[in-house]
Amino acid sequence: MTFSTKKLKESQVELTVDLDKEDLVFYALEAEKRLAKEVSIEGFRPGKAPKEIVRKKIGESVIKEEALNLAVQLSLAKAIADQKFEVIDQSDFKINENSSEGLIFQVNLLIFPDIKLGEYKGLGIKKNSVTVADSEIDNVIKDIARSRTELKEVERQARLGDRVEVDFEVKDPSIGSGQDAIIEGGRSENHPVVLGENNFIPGFEAQIVGLKTGEKKTFSLKVPEDYYQKTIAGKELDFLIIVKKVQETIPPKINDAFVKSLGEFNSKADLEENVRAGLIMEKEAKEKERIRLVILREIISKTAIELPGTLVERRLDAMIQGFDNELHQKGMELGLYLAHIKKTQDDLRVDWRKQAEEQVKMDLVVRDIAKTEKLKVADEEVDSELQAVLQQYMVESSAKGQGGAPEVLQNVDPEQLKNKIRGVLLNEKVFEFLEKHNLST
Repeated sequence: MTFSTKKLKESQVELTVDLDKEDLVFYALEAEKRLAKEVSIEGFRPGKAPKEIVRKKIGESVIKEEALNLAVQLSLAKAIADQKFEVIDQSDFKINENSSEGLIFQVNLLIFPDIKLGEYKGLGIKKNSVTVADSEIDNVIKDIARSRTELKEVERQARLGDRVEVDFEVKDPSIGSGQDAIIEGGRSENHPVVLGENNFIPGFEAQIVGLKTGEKKTFSLKVPEDYYQKTIAGKELDFLIIVKKVQETIPPKINDAFVKSLGEFNSKADLEENVRAGLIMEKEAKEKERIRLVILREIISKTAIELPGTLVERRLDAMIQGFDNELHQKGMELGLYLAHIKKTQDDLRVDWRKQAEEQVKMDLVVRDIAKTEKLKVADEEVDSELQAVLQQYMVESSAKGQGGAPEVLQNVDPEQLKNKIRGVLLNEKVFEFLEKHNLST
């Protein structure tokens, strides 16, 4: 066997493998051996039947096909190992010659790019201290109390703090009149609004204050230029509202009796301590995420990377697919969303390209540091985490009434899941290593 390589652009290599007659004879014999072990021939143990009987049973075409598959797979693997290529993907496979005298095939390999790691130790990154103010604890407890607020329907004018239900229509006079002027999402019935929470267009809730159940009102509002919905930002809109219900909100008193009603605490002090611990845990997780991002960005700034465009495009594909999944969970479609914001998928790719490039660079740097420092994940660690993940799958499936272990596991590829788990665990080892060697005391 001989082979040659030709470097293409962006971490791609064209590999050509040339197998002679002697190589093909070897793979043909190997194919016969493997197939003989799989075929059942009466009167003979598996793999012990004479070659002539095996060939007749299997058929020459099947043997040739198996020999070709073995020749390509094994010779390709040998050439890749010889060149120490770390392959991400392969494409454009083609056979240039296939005869009794030889086999020549060609394939393009996408390999991990060369990286010249900059300094990744002793960066002196400072960790921010995590503190929780009493006011933060109070706000969380108020939110808990608010979720248990009682509602009492009243016949008076609506005032700040009340919960009201309204029918509304919002029109943009600049695009037409009548029903054609109603903006996207600009019509709703029995829409709940808590007056004073300012969850709608600025000024909307103030127009409801003073109205009673059954009263109707029309008015216009100018949307702020920096409003998050860019399609209506800066526009003058016309509103029609009908109040359907006015409810007074009666929040519970935050005392020991209320705390005990939550079922987990004996006193307000117990609740406050629990909330404090939760907030500290949340802030520490965010600080760890910030630290890791700062460290990686510092390393990237000192590292030379030949960034393959193919990896960036794949990351953009994954980002758009993830965004599409998020929209589906909210009952929305990507196409309709893009039409609403007057953008295309190509526009998203342009907007997100820098973010995708940074993510790919981070992945490559983390991988290279793991390789340089010889960080590895033991099979036992993967198996332990796999069991935990499968257990969680089964618990979630059972909670949803989707059956037990057999039903859950039949849709899971254990090897694929293992590889994913190994990658996650290895990344965590790299981050722990970077934190250990880069945080200043």
